Amino acid sequence: MYPLAKHWIEGLGSSLAEQEGGRSEMAGFNKVVLMGNLTRDPDLKFTPNGTPVCEFGLAVNRVRSKDDKPDYFQVIAWRELGEIVANYKKKGDGILVEGRMRHDAWETEDGHKHSKVTVVAEQVQFLPGRGGGGDSGPDQPGKHPSAARSEEDWDDLPF
Repeated sequence: MYPLAKHWIEGLGSSLAEQEGGRSEMAGFNKVVLMGNLTRDPDLKFTPNGTPVCEFGLAVNRVRSKDDKPDYFQVIAWRELGEIVANYKKKGDGILVEGRMRHDAWETEDGHKHSKVTVVAEQVQFLPGRGGGGDSGPDQPGKHPSAARSEEDWDDLPF
């Protein structure tokens, strides 16, 4: 098992809940982490009560072979997170999204059933795009400091 997945699963604690009839069922777990490039400029809109919501497409390349086609995901970011993405990212920019999957189903007036799966972003981290650049943007929720360090940073460690 991957260490990160093991950490998440162990973090669930005693996730078994007693149900009626003496059965035990494990609690659900809905977490997704995607890293890729925006397929279009983010689209920022506002709900009727003024809540910002940003929608964007994300292309995630596989590394198995050059013949593999990317996977495409629709992502929604709400409130301040959505405004940050809309203001600082554009088509082609790299982004890491942590969130949850949401399934929507509906039926049209003519009786056709439709459904779609969307990623609801809870945290994002800006990454360099295909051009190697990329605006780091402001400090935002979920952004972690860069892992790149100079040798001077390591000199004052006690070990």
